[in-house]
Order: sequence, then structure tokens, then C-alpha cells
Amino acid sequence: MRFVDYAWRGGREAMLRMGPDDGPTILAFPALFEEANRTRATLIGVLRRLAEAGRSVVLPDLPGQGESLLPVSAVNLSMWHDAAAAAAAHVSGSIHVVAVRGGALVDTAVAAASRWHWAPLTGAEQVRELTRLRSLSDGEGYAGNDLSDDLLAQLQQAEPMLTPPSRVVRMASDPRPADLHLDGLPPWRASEPVTDRDLAARLADDLDQWLAARMA
Repeated sequence: MRFVDYAWRGGREAMLRMGPDDGPTILAFPALFEEANRTRATLIGVLRRLAEAGRSVVLPDLPGQGESLLPVSAVNLSMWHDAAAAAAAHVSGSIHVVAVRGGALVDTAVAAASRWHWAPLTGAEQVRELTRLRSLSDGEGYAGNDLSDDLLAQLQQAEPMLTPPSRVVRMASDPRPADLHLDGLPPWRASEPVTDRDLAARLADDLDQWLAARMA
């Protein structure tokens, strides 16, 4: 596990790398905003298992997210698209996108050989979730995030990129169509960040089998 930087038109951001530096690469985009904190441990558990299996894994910070020094109030969805494309250009070999929740809205400018999405949200669903959280905090920000009208307007129109080959995995409590439904508590609904090793293992197994057919 190591950190490198990647450059995009607005500056530089950090990128976590695991596994080899070459060959087909898993480019992962975490959930957005507060959900990133609640799902990060599970996502890292998934990616670590894939790296231990010999796969190249990259997890970039987006501007205004993660350890980025740019305030989230200064970003919009177009900037995230630019940064995602820049992160993709930083790696070699074919790219296989892995995205969680709202992270599935940022990879549309990435030329990916496949896409695997865990509980992807539409932009309208992401905005509704942010609005729900804002109502719970007496209208003060969006779960601690000061978001621009530009970002919210762009999110409202955004849709995940689900061009084939793609795979969608959802939790059993989600009735929407998916290629696989898994039992368990959605970590983004937990009251605090959790590490669900069993869920991480099941997600990693599904993703590993999916990628094996695409990386052969």
C-alpha cells in the first residue's frame, strides 16, 4: 500500500495504490460525502483482497473529497469528471472501474473495459439523500458539507455509466434490479463507520470472478 499523486487541471490529489504498478488496473471511486466515511473500511477491505490476489488497484481522492485540500464548496461534478479522467490517464493497461454509491456518477469520462458498481445512485437519488441529511441537521449544510448550487444542479441530472460490460451489486434490502443481491446491513446506513469483513469478502469474491472473465 502506497500513496502517489496525480495531476488534474485544478491541481494535484493523492492516490492510493495497491498491488503491481502495471497490467490491467482496478480504478475505484468511493461513495461521496458522508457515505465515504461509512463505507471506506469495507471498500479498502475489498481492494486489499484484490491486491493480495495480484491485481493492480488504484483509489484516487477526488477534489474536495478524502484528504483533498480543496474545499468541497469549490467543486462541481464537471471537476470530478476531469479528475477521474486524469487519474485514469495516470495508470497503464486496461481500466476496470469499481464504484460505490454516488461514486458511480464520476467515472463517465473514463474509458473503461468494464464497470462494477456497488449500490449505485442516480444523481437525483444522491441529492435526495443529501436533502434528507440536511433536514436532520436543522438545515445547516449537507451532513457537514457546504455544497455549491452548481454541484447540486449537476448532480440532479447525473446518471451512472452502465454501458456493457457492467455489473451491479446491491444489498438485499434494496428492491431495485441488480445482478446480485447480498444480505447484510448497508454500511452507509450505520450510525457510525463500521468494518464488515464478511461483506468485504463476499464483495471481493464477486468482483474477482467478474474481473477474471474480463482480464483473461
